[in-house]
Amino acid sequence: MQIDFFEEFPSNESLSKLRLIKFRTNLYIAAKNLKEFRYLENRIKESYKNVDKIVYWPILKLDEGYWMSVFSKTSAVKRIQNELRETNQNFRVLWDAELPILNKKLFITQLPHFFTNRKIIQGILNKNHSLIVTATPKSGISKLFLYSTCTYFPSGSFHYIDMLYSSLLKVKNKSEYLRGFIKNNKHKFRNYSVALGLIGRGVEDHTIPLISPSQLEKDLTLVQKERIENVILYRLGGLNKEYLRVLEKFAS
Repeated sequence: MQIDFFEEFPSNESLSKLRLIKFRTNLYIAAKNLKEFRYLENRIKESYKNVDKIVYWPILKLDEGYWMSVFSKTSAVKRIQNELRETNQNFRVLWDAELPILNKKLFITQLPHFFTNRKIIQGILNKNHSLIVTATPKSGISKLFLYSTCTYFPSGSFHYIDMLYSSLLKVKNKSEYLRGFIKNNKHKFRNYSVALGLIGRGVEDHTIPLISPSQLEKDLTLVQKERIENVILYRLGGLNKEYLRVLEKFAS
């Protein structure tokens, strides 16, 4: 199994966790612009020879929406579009398809720009850079609305990462929940991967629970049985020796 990592807050401390890893891995690195990403990419390649591929994960300022969405500020969405359009460099791009829950007023102030933003985002999906889309699982009647907001993807000719973070789940049978989404989605995209965790906290809430090493092993065993070849952990900065011992049982 190929085991990779998201890193939303690349710093000396978080990137130093790469020294713990003996297997080869890929990184999804968050950056506010392409210049910052290129700096981080070069730094990682020079310092950590166990990293194969580094994926650009563009994020916005908090007042712009943080995640690129139909409710983000149009100027920010256009900025991402333009920087991708203007570079001839070949690299992969991660679109973290989430709504601006950290700045809820954007749901109102940016509503008039809904269709403009959606058109721009759909245009980005069709450009030259190899795009990887990640989103949380959706169910029920809300899927129709979320499809219109570009945060639900029933299928697609792109690489899709299902964010199946069992530490965030409040269901009784987490394994059945994960298995259901994997079985339903794994043949609907050109490439399909699963994101597991959380082994480190994100930008939203520092009280969010982390996954236990034993639950991580259960999740990885389930994913392996479903013949998923690629798993991404959120996030690199939370890696410790206990998690690493589990990962080494599955890494190829």
